[in-house]
Amino acid sequence: MSKRLVGILLAAVGSVVVGLLAAEWFFGLFNKTVPPAVITAFNRGAAHGAFIGYGIGLGVMIFAWTLLAIALARFFPGTPKPPSSSR
Repeated sequence: MSKRLVGILLAAVGSVVVGLLAAEWFFGLFNKTVPPAVITAFNRGAAHGAFIGYGIGLGVMIFAWTLLAIALARFFPGTPKPPSSSR
């Protein structure tokens, strides 16, 4: 496996993990703000599933953005290094 492929796989896994962490954090906020008297256990479970689904979607979007940045990086080269003087 090439280093580039390993880097892309790590970016994919990291992006999805960030999305899932965001989903759990936002579900925690949802859980704290919605009183138990106005929501059933089924609706709370369905909301948790929706948050997880949207978190995975967020992770995929972050990964796509990362791939786009990698693809476009070749069109924006850095500043050239000055030639080294060897005597």
